[in-house]
Parts: sequence; structure tokens; C-alpha cells
Amino acid sequence: MGHSTRILLGHNGAGKSTLIRYLLGFYRSPDDHPFLANWADVTRLDKQSLGFVPELPWLDKQLTGWDQCRLMAGLKRCRLTRHIATELLAKVGLPDKTLQLQIKHYSKGMQQRLLLALALLGDPKTLLFDEPLSGLDPFGHQQIMDLIMELKQEKSLVLSTHQLSDAWQLADEIWLMQSGQFVYRGPRPATLEALKSLYFEYPPPASVLVQRAG
Repeated sequence: MGHSTRILLGHNGAGKSTLIRYLLGFYRSPDDHPFLANWADVTRLDKQSLGFVPELPWLDKQLTGWDQCRLMAGLKRCRLTRHIATELLAKVGLPDKTLQLQIKHYSKGMQQRLLLALALLGDPKTLLFDEPLSGLDPFGHQQIMDLIMELKQEKSLVLSTHQLSDAWQLADEIWLMQSGQFVYRGPRPATLEALKSLYFEYPPPASVLVQRAG
């Protein structure tokens, strides 16, 4: 079975982050959130074979890269040696000396790369990314984009983004959301312009725009 990349798109408040929490198994009952009833046919991801990269780095800045790797390996209950950690860092473009540095000395791009390395611990089949390219300068953006394109050849990916050009480059399938509902779930449109046209058919409802203005 081949690998697939599903991209989650939609306005702020459309439900992308809520869907990610749902896929991760954070909700126990359909009553836990009003959007959940819309996703009865969406299968949650197998946490035993999943790597997750959050939007905001939750890294403990006082730890070294090695400490953070050890912590994540313990949580995942997977084997870790210095050699494994060094190989993972090399895969995401970080030198092995990064292991000795406290994370407070990492740039944002380095932190994103470390998050990718941590997600790869245990060799998961699926990677889930929540806005992995936000806040990066053009150089960092391109570097992380290249890494994700490489991972796309090896893993199944689920990724949320607001960048339509990134979405079009990466996607095999688009999941477009509006107010907690899927308004499109299907193959990537043939061109970036077609994806833009599809996206802008589903703006935020007036109530969301009023809340922002307030």
C-alpha cells in the first residue's frame, strides 16, 4: 500500500486543530465537542504508529537535545541510543553536536527540525503535522518544506496549513473544512489556481468575522 498525504485546509475556526486533537484521541465522547458528530466516518490514528509535530514548540528550553530525545523515547517506549539519535538528527539536517546544546540556544528552524526528529522516534508509519511551516523565514521554510517532501516518500502524512502553495505541492488529497464540516474531501485539484478557487468558495461565516472584529 502506498503512502498518502492529506492536507487539512480551512479558515481560522474551521476545526482543523480540533480535528487534529480528535485524530490523536483527545476526545472520549461525541459530546465532548460540537464538531465531533460531523466526523463519524473519520478513523482516529493509531497512536502506536504515529509521530506528531505540534504547531508551537513544547520543548523544555532548559534541556539539551539529548535530554529531550530521551524524554520522548521514554514516552513512546521505544529504544534509543546515541547512534539512533545522531542518525535521526542527520535525517532532519542537524549536526550531532546539537545533542549537547540546550534547546534555548536553538533557532526556531532548529527547534522545528528537532520536533521532526522526535516525531520520527520509533519509526512511525504516519506523521501528523499542525502548521509545521508557520513563523519560519523563507530559508527555514524551504528547508523544512524539503524535509517534509522527503518524508512524504516514506510515510503517510496528515498536515494542516494556511499556505495554499504548500498545500498544493504536498497534497495527494485535500480535506477542506468550514465551521466543523468537510466541504471537500478528494484529490488535489489539478492546478494551484483551481485549489485557490475551491478554497475561497468557503469563507468564514459572518459570525466568525464579527468575533474577529470585536
